Amino acid sequence: MDIKTRRRAPDTTRAEIMDKALEVVAELGPRGFTLDAVAARTTVSKGALLHHFPTKMALLEGVVDYLGEMFSASILDEAARDPEPYGRLARAYLRVTINDAVTSEDVSIGRAILAACAIEPSLRERWSTATAPVRADDPTDPVGADDALLLRLVADGLWMSDIFGVYDVSPDQRRALLSLLTPGHTLMETAR
Repeated sequence: MDIKTRRRAPDTTRAEIMDKALEVVAELGPRGFTLDAVAARTTVSKGALLHHFPTKMALLEGVVDYLGEMFSASILDEAARDPEPYGRLARAYLRVTINDAVTSEDVSIGRAILAACAIEPSLRERWSTATAPVRADDPTDPVGADDALLLRLVADGLWMSDIFGVYDVSPDQRRALLSLLTPGHTLMETAR
């Protein structure tokens, strides 16, 4: 039996399609992101791909959802290690985003997703929905809300810098930036 025709669990098939879709988007960008390009890299038939994602837009939506779930899970995992509940998700957001292990694949995927979201506004809404859990417990008091927003904007700014290659921020600089954000801020004092 050919490997492309063997039946397997839908979750396994979807996971493989997502992994290969991320490879394609990282290597070829949004213009090279096609159903054919993704199907060519998987062990499933194009028909199986179309069963799970009948259009390019459906596949892009799946990629955005998948990345949002992965990003949210990494932040929730990081937050679970923080003993201080007040603002822990915002601190985790900063720590996950400022990590010192940014790869060229991360940057390529970020560029492609950013381009896709710029082209198709509904994808921005999907990203916001997929990542809503990481904003769920932000403080509502004025100081805490401002600190949480500051942490997220710094993290997002560094992410954008990575995507556009604006600054070459070394791992040591990332750690130093993280420690610069901690003094004198209620929410940020435990960001280390």
